Amino acid sequence: MITLRPYQQEAIDEARLAYRRGQRAVLFQLPTGAGKTVTASTVVHGAASKGTGTWWLTHRRELAEQASQTFHELGIPHGTVRSGYVSDPTALVQVASIQTIVRRMRDLPPPSLMVFDECHHIGAGQWDALYQAFPGARILGLTATPWRLDGQGLGKWFGHMVRGPGVAELIGQGSLSPYRLFAPAIPDLSGVKTAAGDYQRGALAQAMNKPAIVGDAIGHYRRLCLGKRAVAFAAGVENSKAVAAQFNDAGIPAEHVDGTMDSGDRDAAVARFRRGETLILCNADLFGEGFDVPAIEAAILLRPTKSLSLYLQQAGRALRPAPGKAEALILDHAGNSLIHGLPDDDREWSLEDREKVRRADATTVAARQCEECFFVYRPAKACPNCGHAPVVKAREIEVVEGSLEEVRRVEQAKRQRWMEERDCDTLADWQALAAQRGYKPGWAMVRWQARQRRAA
Repeated sequence: MITLRPYQQEAIDEARLAYRRGQRAVLFQLPTGAGKTVTASTVVHGAASKGTGTWWLTHRRELAEQASQTFHELGIPHGTVRSGYVSDPTALVQVASIQTIVRRMRDLPPPSLMVFDECHHIGAGQWDALYQAFPGARILGLTATPWRLDGQGLGKWFGHMVRGPGVAELIGQGSLSPYRLFAPAIPDLSGVKTAAGDYQRGALAQAMNKPAIVGDAIGHYRRLCLGKRAVAFAAGVENSKAVAAQFNDAGIPAEHVDGTMDSGDRDAAVARFRRGETLILCNADLFGEGFDVPAIEAAILLRPTKSLSLYLQQAGRALRPAPGKAEALILDHAGNSLIHGLPDDDREWSLEDREKVRRADATTVAARQCEECFFVYRPAKACPNCGHAPVVKAREIEVVEGSLEEVRRVEQAKRQRWMEERDCDTLADWQALAAQRGYKPGWAMVRWQARQRRAA
């Protein structure tokens, strides 16, 4: 048996109380590395001991395999549902991928409890279909980041959220590793369009595949974490292959893996990485969720994203503690930390829709980048990593459209304007920004047309 941490037992107790009070669906919000699988597995163990049929549902094979391994360690008898067969159709507990169970659910007794791993995906068609298919079943959702990219809250599916400790608290108690984060390069994404709320993959991969960016990644790996095992999150499959090739050319053993590979080949590559034969494991959106290798010492972020969830999942891969691991290193070549904040910033998660939650509640502390060593830190008089104190430049008054703006540092203002304009995709976005700044309406049309010409 596994001894639960106090916050894990408290989460289970709160969930049971919510069910007793009539809630059908409860969500566990626990940061990456806080032990969501172990915590929820304890719930499954208790349910199975009472004869409750349970389905553990994931959206990837790797996550299903990790859940199955945890069940073996806890002594929970279970079956696995895979394409073409069910290993033990009589087992009370079944582990399956969403895609497979949708096709096979008529072959199994209906569940009384369904556990949705990484449940921030629950709005997707097959997820929602399963949720609706068994209205009498209780639901347990697991996620570190209960946000959907489209801004829709998870309150449509879950009536109660159990909030776990924050990342900073887990680092303080030794449950996660302390870290240092560097943002050596800030990519130019001005011509990259968005789709479904995030950057389009094709254009994003092209923007991030430039020699200067890949070379910068290799150079900073050598300087900051040479010899350490690192997972690199690329902007696409071809970008990931190119990054792995250039690391190998530089004499640093690297491999690329993606979801189209033969599962045996992919598992072998991961095994070599676990053993330390491969130092860099490059992927594109494959290991952002659920990839549990505590020996990962560094995360290399080469995939800019508007998704706070994706950023935190990727950065969190390096935060799991391991023997001999003093700290984690995060090399944020995507500049995500300068938009979303640091991994251990305080965040107030909610089941409400995003527009109902104030932006300041999501990320309450800004991030600053040292101009000397590229270390990212919360605002302070000097860089905690190298001690460099930024020179306070002379303040200037900027006059725009005949109105006097507040005195502010020119460089900070430029960065803020660039970030605001980068996120404008439609004419309505530009018009809203013009109104916010007090500009004339014609300014929005001119800027939108210019963006359209560049994208054409």
